Amino acid sequence: MSKQLTIFIVSDSLGETAQRMTHAVMGQFPNLEQIEIKKFPFINNEEDLYRILELAVTKGAIVVTTIVSRHYNNMGKAYAVEHGIPYVDYMSELMGFVQEKTGIAPTSETGMIRKMDDDYFKRIEAIEYSVKYDDGKHFTDIGEADALILGVSRTSKTPLSMYLANKGYKVANIPLVPEVKIPDEVFKQKHLKVFGLTASPQYIMNIRTERVKVLGISGKAYYNDLARIKQELAYAEEIFDRLNAIVINTEYRSIEESAFYIEKYLQK
Repeated sequence: MSKQLTIFIVSDSLGETAQRMTHAVMGQFPNLEQIEIKKFPFINNEEDLYRILELAVTKGAIVVTTIVSRHYNNMGKAYAVEHGIPYVDYMSELMGFVQEKTGIAPTSETGMIRKMDDDYFKRIEAIEYSVKYDDGKHFTDIGEADALILGVSRTSKTPLSMYLANKGYKVANIPLVPEVKIPDEVFKQKHLKVFGLTASPQYIMNIRTERVKVLGISGKAYYNDLARIKQELAYAEEIFDRLNAIVINTEYRSIEESAFYIEKYLQK
């Protein structure tokens, strides 16, 4: 019969990091049957830490920690040495090595991994939203958008939307075509921050002409006809006015430049 193994996971946050590490180690002992893993999250005072360590002595437990505070870790290690209990600190030694190599001090802020995870999932959610609401494909939850981007074809709506989505912004974009009516629900969203993309007719014609060549279309196309482009831009100006849009000229401007300009408004 195998011996009982008890592990205490102690953290000043959720303890997910220490738990993952512990489970990875336990995976190397498949024949170990009697395991008790007890988690103690959000430990941020001396009294609670000492109480857990006293219990670890009673239970004969291994103490595994991801505590950021150097003070608490020093306390824990001293207590463990004094009372002969195994104490594994996953944070301090590696933070010390990183600081030694870079000269940069750690923030000593708890829950940083959770914050990083939250940022990651926020970006994923923003990307999923922006893909769904790209090119006027959906309008149902357009009020959830952090930004609504409008413009005629070839004014960089989609690349700009995806760039901002990767920074965590939910962006919807709608192509402006005189013959295609914008749904009334868009005009009802009074709180939406709307950005209109524009450029000179000649600039757009040149880009569309190149696009037509790539598609293998020969001869003159309605798509890159200068008179048609002027008509589209005039219609776009009307829509910009109706939606009180902030107008950005994307002519010879990089995606990063346009995104920076939009972010300034979104962060106000």
